[in-house]
Amino acid sequence: MENYIEYILIGIFIVVATICLTVFLKKKTNQKQKVPTIVTDISTFRAPTNEEDGSHDLVIQMELLPTEYKIDESKLVEITNSKILARVNNLVPGIAQVGNTANNAVQAAQANSEVLYRAIIPAGAKLTKSTEIEKAFRGFYRDAENIKGHANFVSVEAQKGATVMANTAAAAMGVTSMVVGQYYMTQINTELGEISDGISKISDFQDNEYRSKVFSLITHVKKIADFQVEILDNIELRLSKIAQLDNLEEECTQLLAQANLTLVDYTKKKDIDFISYERELLEAQNWYLYQKSLLDIMQKIADLKYTLHLGSVSREQCLALLPTYRQQAVNTQTRLTKWHQDSTKRLNIEIEKTRRKRDGFDEVIHFIPGLINNELNFREIDKTTATTIHEQIYGERSSYKQEQSELYREDVQLISKNGKIYFLPETKAEE
Repeated sequence: MENYIEYILIGIFIVVATICLTVFLKKKTNQKQKVPTIVTDISTFRAPTNEEDGSHDLVIQMELLPTEYKIDESKLVEITNSKILARVNNLVPGIAQVGNTANNAVQAAQANSEVLYRAIIPAGAKLTKSTEIEKAFRGFYRDAENIKGHANFVSVEAQKGATVMANTAAAAMGVTSMVVGQYYMTQINTELGEISDGISKISDFQDNEYRSKVFSLITHVKKIADFQVEILDNIELRLSKIAQLDNLEEECTQLLAQANLTLVDYTKKKDIDFISYERELLEAQNWYLYQKSLLDIMQKIADLKYTLHLGSVSREQCLALLPTYRQQAVNTQTRLTKWHQDSTKRLNIEIEKTRRKRDGFDEVIHFIPGLINNELNFREIDKTTATTIHEQIYGERSSYKQEQSELYREDVQLISKNGKIYFLPETKAEE
């Protein structure tokens, strides 16, 4: 009897132990499932659980690029601004050091390949607002095969009660604005430098007041385009610079209208001899170059406004005035072209051969020799004159390709290489 009771007690003990073990394992499994992997269409993120403060903060994960992954070095834009680098390191701690350490460790084994690490910051537009939790964003998590569920990211309270940035979404968007803003503004500043160099080559002429206004305009625009973190980081400062750009755009349109009207005046000069035509041609060239430069400056002002709006305003809205003034330039160009065609035909100018038919007394004294050798009926014209005529007839309206990229709406790719951090614009990466 005693043995029978003993067997019953042992059986009960085994059943209880089994139940406890099952509950423990199930609880352990559930805890692991609460750590989701957040996925965007091209990048992977992890939302770990901090047991101490209960936070669920989004962590941007770095990935080691495969050795066969090729990057066009010319498309990498190094991030050198110390304030931006500090923010990047706060968002993705140790990204530069990780890339450098990995490179040193693997370099011997992969002598012919560089080790690259990539971190991708998702575009702000791709964070979907949560319908379940106020002031939250929604993502999804998955296992190796399927989407398993959704995760809501919210701001958390630190131990002292201070609000921590919501799952680094605000920090990520801030870094995105800085990186993309620096890229655009540096590019615009470089192009404005080229425009300024072109204006400097315009020969001196009577209207020095106009010349000084154009130089003042481009100087002020270039000063705004000179990248400063403070401009993008301070909403009041950004808005004041946008307002200043609106004023500069208005000034640019006035100067452009004056250039267009002056060029039209030249086209009204008919029945002039070659000497007069050549003189008017060279004066018109100054206004032609101003017109061309001002159209380019107007384009850069629009690009700057788009940049300072951080992509929240469409390029079309920022470019709203440009089509009108570009069309005025096209109409002016049509009249200028016809004036040159009529004048060169009347004055018997052959642009390609840089010569014109002799006229007046010069034609008379060469009449007899010209019957023997037709070449003697022509005289050479200055090569600069021929080039200028050709440029005003066939020249391009703008030297710079209109910027179409929407980098504020794209994921920001950061590449860590040899201890340095680079920005790889998605648009350029696909070209």
